[in-house]
Amino acid sequence: MLQSSDNTRRIQQSSKNMMQFTEIYPINEQLGPSPRSGHRAVATDSDLWLWGGYFPRQTNQNESMFRELWRYNFALKQWTKEETIGDGPTLTLASHAVCLHQHLMFVFGGTGFPFGQHGSNDLYILDLRQRKWKRHKLLTDPPGKVYGASMLIKNEYLYILCGTNSLRYNSDVYQIHLPTMQSIKIGHTFDEIEEPFEAGRYRQEAVLHNDKIFVFGGGGILGISFSLKLIPIFDLNTHTWSFLKTIPDPVHSYPSERKFHSVFKISENRLLVFGGAHFDIQQNQHFLVEKNVWSFDFNKLEWTKLPIQMITSTYFHAAAMNQRGEIWSHGGVLLTDNDQDGDELTREKRISNLFMFHVRPLSLQEIAWSNFVTKITDKSLLTKRSSLLELMIPLQFVNRIH
Repeated sequence: MLQSSDNTRRIQQSSKNMMQFTEIYPINEQLGPSPRSGHRAVATDSDLWLWGGYFPRQTNQNESMFRELWRYNFALKQWTKEETIGDGPTLTLASHAVCLHQHLMFVFGGTGFPFGQHGSNDLYILDLRQRKWKRHKLLTDPPGKVYGASMLIKNEYLYILCGTNSLRYNSDVYQIHLPTMQSIKIGHTFDEIEEPFEAGRYRQEAVLHNDKIFVFGGGGILGISFSLKLIPIFDLNTHTWSFLKTIPDPVHSYPSERKFHSVFKISENRLLVFGGAHFDIQQNQHFLVEKNVWSFDFNKLEWTKLPIQMITSTYFHAAAMNQRGEIWSHGGVLLTDNDQDGDELTREKRISNLFMFHVRPLSLQEIAWSNFVTKITDKSLLTKRSSLLELMIPLQFVNRIH
């Protein structure tokens, strides 16, 4: 049975504006993933999937790297820790790159602890239906062993760019032909315009738009965070880098420079940016960026600050968007006011909170489905496939419960 306070929280959350960030309280909240950062996420129609992560331990304990796959089912509103088989990552469990293609989760790179000590340039593919890993050696000209890279899929090609091995930062671009796993380097590290002594980035966010890869933010070797005033663009046809000067919000100017953030393309010509941190070199500390959510228009090349805020600003969180138009964000780091002049680790607090917000209104079918799973009195029916089919629930929704 749910506690009355849990019932109250769920009633309150269902009545909130759907276009705002909402904290989600899973039914089995206490049995979900523990606080962590550096993990990554993908989202299918039915579930949010989390892989990996890091949590610092006390002085007399080993650092904790999580070799865990977690699944949050949107309909059942509960977490499940999934067992996997096959040849999956073992040591590179933080700041890896992930992307989703159909029911396959691609994982590349990452690091263990101490950061940069372990590395991999193998491509791992997890079949989310079978929970089975497969490791692929990239052939011919593979990327280096890096963490903090970005990864995108276009047709039968996978693109891997940027990252670091803790000594060298790069903005190289590799194209992998998925049917053959042949890799070729098609782009080379460029010199940064903002910071003449910098070259290469890590923990940036990359988005594909009209045969071009747009790179937003990221961190450099001196600890800096790159601004969103100038956007590096890689042309997949000419294999060249260029810079795009963006237009500020007429009232609020530009978003803060940032790394460890999230970017999602929510329509053909629009994306959203939220979260992250920037590094103050003079104070030698990271600071959270503002809670604001920003929109970028690819047609106007203009930034807009939206009337939406995160509930709490975080960095190194894991976020993903599903086809319903929901962005889900789990965990990450927030900073406390403790020991402002001392060790940054004493200011860091890792969380396990789960947040969600809609980037567009739900379809009528999705609204009906959401109302059904929320208001049905006998929750056990949700796990009885035959009963759902007898109720004439469309198969596409029945398949979301597993």
